[in-house]
Amino acid sequence: MHTTPDGVPPFRLILPDGWEELPADRSGTDALIRRSSAVLRAQHRPDLDAQLRTMLEVAYRKMKQGRAFAVYVQTSAEQMPLPMSITASVVSGQLGGTLDRQVAGLIRDRGAGFLRDDRTIIRWETPADVKAGAEAGRAQVVDYLIPIPGSRRRDALQFTTVIPVPANDVTEVVSALVDLSDLMVSTFTWKPAEV
Repeated sequence: MHTTPDGVPPFRLILPDGWEELPADRSGTDALIRRSSAVLRAQHRPDLDAQLRTMLEVAYRKMKQGRAFAVYVQTSAEQMPLPMSITASVVSGQLGGTLDRQVAGLIRDRGAGFLRDDRTIIRWETPADVKAGAEAGRAQVVDYLIPIPGSRRRDALQFTTVIPVPANDVTEVVSALVDLSDLMVSTFTWKPAEV
């Protein structure tokens, strides 16, 4: 069960087996890096270890920049960790206004569109250059914006998925992880108010 920041109603996000929600802070990120590195070293996969470290460092930087409160990652020790994380944060309209102008810009400039037929989740993708320590690489970043009820479109939840692009640029793998991200975020629902 997650704890949402003030002003954010409870919500539900269905996660695959082996995934969990963790608090978005440095200690949580460091613990994930240690845990996943141990698994990947035991499986003799230093390449994936480097990718996962990059992904988690990018996710942590995004958490620090925004009002992040949760990160979703695969933590099962029985499975090979997927190189993907999703961060949840709160974003607000500029100068206390609505997010309408920003959303219009995302649609116009970044090709944003709706994730579901109910038109409640805006989605866009951005390739990014990333650096973790001395290692440089690329990542595919997928963002989702969901208006917070009662905020009159001034505040929204933003889910940000970071997927490192392997050095050999396996497009099918990145595409499958983007599909998994879309599937997970498509399960988002606000919980009904308790009476």
